[in-house]
Amino acid sequence: MASNAVPNFLPSTNGLHFPNTFPPGPTVTFGPFDLRAFGIGDASSGLCGGMSWYVRERFAAKLPIPPDTEPPANGSPLFQALVRRQVLSLDWLRTPAAIWWMGAVGAASALQRTRTIEVPKIRADIDKGDLAMVGIVRAIGWNPLGLTRNHQVLAYAYEAEGDSTTLRICDPNWPDRDDVTITVGTSEIHQSTGEGIAGFLKLS
Repeated sequence: MASNAVPNFLPSTNGLHFPNTFPPGPTVTFGPFDLRAFGIGDASSGLCGGMSWYVRERFAAKLPIPPDTEPPANGSPLFQALVRRQVLSLDWLRTPAAIWWMGAVGAASALQRTRTIEVPKIRADIDKGDLAMVGIVRAIGWNPLGLTRNHQVLAYAYEAEGDSTTLRICDPNWPDRDDVTITVGTSEIHQSTGEGIAGFLKLS
């Protein structure tokens, strides 16, 4: 068995303590334009990328995590900080495009790429002592409206044995949980909390 972990990181101590559940409301606006009219920019779709980026940034800088146990109000300083990092996590829309493409080419291809390309990249980050940003593909097919079903998390540890690799993740949907994992085998990917996963990508 091969294993490694980012030293001194646990979701229960280093992750945000509130869930990725926000009431409807705009994340960003352009002057009088509310982007929700175009199907994007609604906080109720989640800020998983911003939450994951924020946690990684604070951990790298050895800064404490806010003690809040309820999601911040729309427009508050913490909410705005998460939105800024959500935008960064989208990487000029390259992130959603890459996640959409993995889902568009089908589940078999997504699983194969996850096993042979993405898992080694994530393991390499963890071996260096870095938290890995991971984009999870849940929506299979060409319809871009399924993008909001996809997700972003942080991987902080792994255990690999034979053809199976288990990642330990800090998942914004499951705050303060140190037991959330994703296991990649030869025929399927399984998250311990039950959500379906077709594949995942190592992000910036």
